[in-house]
Amino acid sequence: MPAQHKPAAPKGAVSSPHRRPTVQDRVIDLIVELDLDPGEALPAEPELMRALGVSRNSVREALKGLQALGIVDIRHGYGTYVGTPQVLPMAPGLLFHTRLAVRRENPRALRDIVEVRALLESGLIRRSALDLSPADLDRLQEELDALEADGDTGRAGHDRRFHELLYEPLGNALVLQLIALFWGVYRQLEAEVGKPRTDHQHVVRQHRQVLDALRSHDADAAAASIAEHFADITARMDRWAADHRKAPAGP
Repeated sequence: MPAQHKPAAPKGAVSSPHRRPTVQDRVIDLIVELDLDPGEALPAEPELMRALGVSRNSVREALKGLQALGIVDIRHGYGTYVGTPQVLPMAPGLLFHTRLAVRRENPRALRDIVEVRALLESGLIRRSALDLSPADLDRLQEELDALEADGDTGRAGHDRRFHELLYEPLGNALVLQLIALFWGVYRQLEAEVGKPRTDHQHVVRQHRQVLDALRSHDADAAAASIAEHFADITARMDRWAADHRKAPAGP
């Protein structure tokens, strides 16, 4: 279905003064000029060819590249639509480069991932202390109870869900995606390198401190609890890295 928001971008529009725009650049410019929202249909291929002054193959290659970036969603038999913003496609590349760094005796790469998460959560937890409703806090309590009851084997899933519930009510979808991205990469690497795990009851106590601070609407205490939680993770990681450096080389 043809989009009718605004006239097509002029063929001479340039995305950057430093280089000639590619067909992908011009498709992006067109989406912006048409003011299309995620989920809305792009113009059909013949219209894109006319608007951009390029061949069908050029349009198709550009759309394939934009689909890989998550900018458009090609639904075969239906058309091409503006994609939903996602950062999770970054995960394979981030995981690959961090694995290489850790393999090359650079455990700092794993610590960096935790540091990014700590920065994100430290800034948001103050809002959570002020904005979370009694129902939100009850959901956190249920997840904390499940974390304690399921023991070490079920810890990762409940731990992750607890942190999601801390920030979901704030309505920042991008933050949730970023936390999920760094969480997933960290967990895969943690399993691969065999980093020692924390005592389960210690983890439960840390999360209970966070929830207690939220129930008191004490932003300073909530921030301090989150900081302590991540400081504990990085301290354990540093101990693991030191032990790893001391370990004798294999045969």
